[in-house]
Amino acid sequence: MTAVETWAETQVPTDAEATLLPIVQQAMADRTVDRELHAPDVARWLVGLALGHQALRERSTSVDEDLDLADLRLITTRWLHPARPRA
Repeated sequence: MTAVETWAETQVPTDAEATLLPIVQQAMADRTVDRELHAPDVARWLVGLALGHQALRERSTSVDEDLDLADLRLITTRWLHPARPRA
């Protein structure tokens, strides 16, 4: 089973927000996630994206799983990327 197949078959745990929160807080402290964001909201929205991905995969079975997950990763990383310095 590939990582994508495992991801697609895994249900998002009910404690996912609580699990993600310290990770998000550490990423903000390390400045790898924009510090202007609110950590609990980021954790909540990451869980929401994962739940949305599950629902989308159930409805859109004809879309390539690898490309679908790659799109989600790209959207998520661009959203969380710290702001670029202005010239």
